[in-house]
Amino acid sequence: MGSLTELVEHWPNHEADLRSLTSHPQVRAVIHSRGVDNGSLRLEAPIQPRQAFCTIGNYRGQIAEAAADTGDGGMGAGAAGRRAAALEALDHRSRTGEPYVCLTSPERVGPPVGDLTIAPGVETLDWEVEIAVVIGASTHRVSPTTAPGVVAGFCVANDLTIRSRVMRDDLPTLGTDWIQSKGMPGSLPLGPWFVPAWQVPHPSRLRLQLSVNDTVMQDDTADDMVFDVDRQIAYVSRHTRLRPGDVLCTGSPAGFGAHHGRFLRPGDVVVAQVTGLGAQRLRCVAEQTTPGREPTSPHRTEQELMG
Repeated sequence: MGSLTELVEHWPNHEADLRSLTSHPQVRAVIHSRGVDNGSLRLEAPIQPRQAFCTIGNYRGQIAEAAADTGDGGMGAGAAGRRAAALEALDHRSRTGEPYVCLTSPERVGPPVGDLTIAPGVETLDWEVEIAVVIGASTHRVSPTTAPGVVAGFCVANDLTIRSRVMRDDLPTLGTDWIQSKGMPGSLPLGPWFVPAWQVPHPSRLRLQLSVNDTVMQDDTADDMVFDVDRQIAYVSRHTRLRPGDVLCTGSPAGFGAHHGRFLRPGDVVVAQVTGLGAQRLRCVAEQTTPGREPTSPHRTEQELMG
């Protein structure tokens, strides 16, 4: 097998052996003594999915924050009431509703370390640190109780979104447009690591953090999800077949750029991390164009970026 993606596509055939191998103390000792310093490597996304899904509006704090920010703003007289009403509605939706999931292009997947190219005219590029679930078995119509059995592992994701392009002014009644707001090349960095499911026994306890230029913008735990990982998998599998290597990004906590009143621009350094899953580090750069030639998208190695 030439890649981790190929390995995951045959996950049921190899999971038991890999679990035994990676759990052995001697293997850990060998990796520690002979492993290569990742600072000398160019890190790419560990998984190249055939299908990628993103769950929208799945953290209570984020939905409440967005509600409070409307009207007279987050510090206005009506903010507390809007926040309370949003939380009450979320409690009802959690009991009786379903997740909101969009199908997004796997062509968005980019490396977790290096440069993130921002094209001219992209002025509202927003961040969304997320836990990405990697599917390990072909499945259709699983239940929330059996959903854990189809998970191969987890990754860090940053579901970058051009916020001003989510809604279509020319088609206001048709709702959200995810292709223009979430289609930018490199806008779904994955990794740096793929962590097998047996090393993440309690996904709801994972802590998600994102900083821009060393200022923390997002910081919460996955137990703030409206629909947990198992319910999300069950929902998606009810409407389409999931196959090994597919990726489901499970929502993002409060603290979007839209709330902070600033978006990503060239020169920013974005660090997105999840407990035990590693950290991404991307530097935003302006797209370089040469007359008569296609725009270029430079990618620096981790060593160059950190140096």
